[in-house]
Amino acid sequence: MNAIFTQRIPSLVKAVVLAPLMASLTVAVQAQTVDIVPAPDVQLSAQPTNDLLVERLQNKQPASLTSEVPTPGTTTTASAPLTQAPVVPPAVETSSDRIAQVLVDPGQPTIGGSSYVGVAGNIGLSDNGSTALGGGNFAIISKIGLTNTLSTRPSAVLGDNAVILIPVTYDFSFQPVGAFTDPLPIAPYVGGGVAISTGEDSTFGAVLTGGVDVPLTSQFTATAALNVAFVDSTDIGILIGVGYNFGGFGL
Repeated sequence: MNAIFTQRIPSLVKAVVLAPLMASLTVAVQAQTVDIVPAPDVQLSAQPTNDLLVERLQNKQPASLTSEVPTPGTTTTASAPLTQAPVVPPAVETSSDRIAQVLVDPGQPTIGGSSYVGVAGNIGLSDNGSTALGGGNFAIISKIGLTNTLSTRPSAVLGDNAVILIPVTYDFSFQPVGAFTDPLPIAPYVGGGVAISTGEDSTFGAVLTGGVDVPLTSQFTATAALNVAFVDSTDIGILIGVGYNFGGFGL
């Protein structure tokens, strides 16, 4: 009997020891079962959310790349704006510029031909003239271009009571004259100015003039002018001469 009791004791001890262990294992298994069972539901419910986020990111990515990554060749990456010369605004013509364009340039050619200096003979048309302009005398003539259409034509008629004529004339463009194959061009002019008498009682008055210039060669110009001076009396004379052309004073 003792032997039987001795054999049962270990069995009881094992039962007593193993019973709590089995209970704890059962609780652990149940707890794991409780924890594991809902997991598939959570995973299944989260899956659509993750897919939605991925889809949104995929949809937004091209726009983000387009807005953040510069396109080659645009002003962001191209070096052309850095190397090109700055655009200079067009100059605005002012009144001073327009005035500068018409400044007097003594000696320049006019539309009526080149400036010149020469000699002429005067044919007086006045009886008992008060100056040399009214009689037959020798004269020094000239034309000095001022602008494209204006010139001054100082001349001096030598003799008794020599007279100096300083008219300013308006020059017209060349006009062809004649019925030949090569018509002769002439350039008319008309104007007025001052006549200064250099006699014993030097006086001055007005002078009216008109005439034509005829280019002979590139170096010489023929001219004829009618002058009417109002000094002590009215003196009338016709000057016919030839001038040597010059290009200007370089002022």
